[in-house]
Amino acid sequence: MREEELRSRLQALAVAGRVAPEPTAIGAVRRRARRKLQGATALVLVALVVAVGGVRLATEVADRPSIAPVVPVAPPSGPPAAVAPATFVGQVGDGSSRRTVIIDASTGRVLRQVPGTDRQADHVADAVVGPDLRSLYLPAAGPGAASSCDGGWTQVDLTTGARRPAFGGLTGVGELSLSADGRTLAYLHTSAPSAMDRTQFQCHTELVVRELASERQRVWTIPSGGSVQGLQLSPDATRLVYLLARTPGGDRLLHLLPLAGTTSVVEGHDLPAAGDCPMSMWRFLDDRQLLALGCVTEPFDNLLVRFDLETRRVLSTLPLGLPVEPFSLDVDRSGRQVLLAAAGKPNDQRPATVYLLRDDRPQRVPFAGDCWQADW
Repeated sequence: MREEELRSRLQALAVAGRVAPEPTAIGAVRRRARRKLQGATALVLVALVVAVGGVRLATEVADRPSIAPVVPVAPPSGPPAAVAPATFVGQVGDGSSRRTVIIDASTGRVLRQVPGTDRQADHVADAVVGPDLRSLYLPAAGPGAASSCDGGWTQVDLTTGARRPAFGGLTGVGELSLSADGRTLAYLHTSAPSAMDRTQFQCHTELVVRELASERQRVWTIPSGGSVQGLQLSPDATRLVYLLARTPGGDRLLHLLPLAGTTSVVEGHDLPAAGDCPMSMWRFLDDRQLLALGCVTEPFDNLLVRFDLETRRVLSTLPLGLPVEPFSLDVDRSGRQVLLAAAGKPNDQRPATVYLLRDDRPQRVPFAGDCWQADW
């Protein structure tokens, strides 16, 4: 009986296992399904909210200057805008007396005097200012006529006034010009002739370009009776410009000499004439361009002439409206700012005045005294 009873109970359980679930069980399943669907929908909505919120947050962060990421800024292309120097070096004084001062270019006020520069000058413009604006070069005084052939220069520190023999004590140095880096010196080398004329003493002269550190140098001959004046060495020390007379009393022409492959000052090329007068002074604007001062005579006026040295042509001429004698011309290291010292106008009480070139017109620096030479 026990086996029959056990068998009947197992059959009953098998039948019970095949019975369909009750309606309450189906409802519970449906409710669970709805909850799963709602949960999935909620997750999708949350994901969307997070995504949209993230985009908005990123946008807001980018708009907040205090926490915005740093974006690299490329520097502007091309050279920086040229700004006129704030000061210049002036050689000032009455008559032949000179002293060196630093002058404010806007106000004309003397900021300071360079110690120990009081002197008597034989020429209107007697100083050479170094290209780094740290040194001044003055002719060294020497007794006797023969000393004019072996003269030297004195280097003066523009800050302290300290003096020492210039260029290692080099002698026989006449006119000179330095390269932009101060490493190369071009000068007229003078020496006493082997046989001196008792009626007229004249030094033997030749052109020398010297590397100051190594003391290596080259020499260019000057023909008998010829003369060279106003040496200007290009910033890169590859060419010279000067006023050349090939014969005694001959025409004086502005001349361009390439240093490579030449041995005489007459080699190279004459620059074209501009205006009615020989050029009186000149300065390199850069390695390729030259600024020179000439004149026109009807009516008289100073003429600023710009040359292209590659093509050896006149690029422009500019009448300055200054019918007076010029004393000095200089260009700053940018090659764009021009400084001019000239005699006062006929009705002006100042014998020597400094002008800045502004918008192609000279503007007087309101300096109270006489300034015979200006450099910056």
